[in-house]
Amino acid sequence: MSRNTQWKVAGFGVSALVLVAALVFANGSHEVPGTLSSEQRDRDEYAQLALAALRAADPTGELKYDPEQFLIQRFAPDGGLGMSLYLANFYREYQDTPPERRGQVLARLGRAGVLPEAPTTYAQARPLLMLVVRARDTFEAFAQQGGVSSPVSWRPVGEVLAEALVQDTPDAMRYVPTEELARWGISYEQARADAMANLRKLEAAPLRNLTLGACGLFTNDSYGASRLLLDEVVRGCEVKGDPVVVVPNRDTVLITGADDATGLLTVAEAALEGVQAPRPVDGHALRLTADGWKPFLPEPKSPSRSILENLAFASRVRGYQEQTERLRKQLEQEHSEVFVASLVPDKDARGRSFGQTVWSNEGEALLPRADVIVFIDAALGPDAPPVATVRWDLVVRDAGTLLMPELGVYPERYRVQGFPSKEQLQRWKSDPTAMDVP
Repeated sequence: MSRNTQWKVAGFGVSALVLVAALVFANGSHEVPGTLSSEQRDRDEYAQLALAALRAADPTGELKYDPEQFLIQRFAPDGGLGMSLYLANFYREYQDTPPERRGQVLARLGRAGVLPEAPTTYAQARPLLMLVVRARDTFEAFAQQGGVSSPVSWRPVGEVLAEALVQDTPDAMRYVPTEELARWGISYEQARADAMANLRKLEAAPLRNLTLGACGLFTNDSYGASRLLLDEVVRGCEVKGDPVVVVPNRDTVLITGADDATGLLTVAEAALEGVQAPRPVDGHALRLTADGWKPFLPEPKSPSRSILENLAFASRVRGYQEQTERLRKQLEQEHSEVFVASLVPDKDARGRSFGQTVWSNEGEALLPRADVIVFIDAALGPDAPPVATVRWDLVVRDAGTLLMPELGVYPERYRVQGFPSKEQLQRWKSDPTAMDVP
């Protein structure tokens, strides 16, 4: 058993059910490796149907299915990578569709896999430009993906979300590469302004009152989340305090005020349902401040606090799970011995979710930003208990250069190249707050 697999499976007392629940909370299409073999078979069978649909829509170029990332790569006739088609959302839609209409879903997938031609001039591109809003780690993954000739043109929104430029057609969205903007001689800001103008031209989606001081915007055009960028939409809901939004899926924006306990609870409950819909985006609540959108949680005694906290945590777990798989595959191809640690969810005695990770003395590692670190002495064997379990901020305060931020990685990671001394571990264990979850 490999080192990565050993600690990933061990779980340190965390049941697989908790991990599955957290991931489904964020995105119903995710699974825990090794626990859902029948689901994996169903996904592989669906992938074969998807491959057939893509070949029927466009027989040119090579198609390659990657079961680990659940995606299909389409290569251009000249051998270059044309696109990567992630299947999770299509699969979820296929499952939710009555059997007699599933052929239509597959046909739509086939059309989506045919990339529209890149416009020759910016004048041709301008009327097709739009902005999409997705989870930020979606585009971080694109930027790190091997074989892609140029990254997607995108910018962070509210730290956890991102906007990206796309060329819109009736059957597909084509992300606009930065090199294409350079070829046109157009800045991101200018293209964004034109995309925003096109976004405003879409059919207006009226705000629906969920309760006094809370509104929802619901569309069926995959640009619902993009309306977050329109100030007139956000300000169109009369709220108490700074506007707070959640964009649980591509077709939904939920709005209330930071000072409205009832509105926050209404939005939290709607978001809890919204992340279960096809094409989820993110579960974080964002507050509009003088410096733009920022992640937000209400006061601890607020009725909505636990729901919003769990939604944000589930999205965080989902992001780290996808990043962990991607980094492990990348380092394996590089024949690197660096251990990529997982973020493992657990609950404290009061039912609050928190994340833990493993720091072993077995070698160099990349740790996720967790709430608690479990220290393992590998020499004691795989069944030995941890030598210490300490909350993250206490370790960061004292670890110095043993725990250093890894630059250019999102979600954030920290590189460890050593192990704390026995004396330091004992000092942490003696601290009465060592196990207190923030």
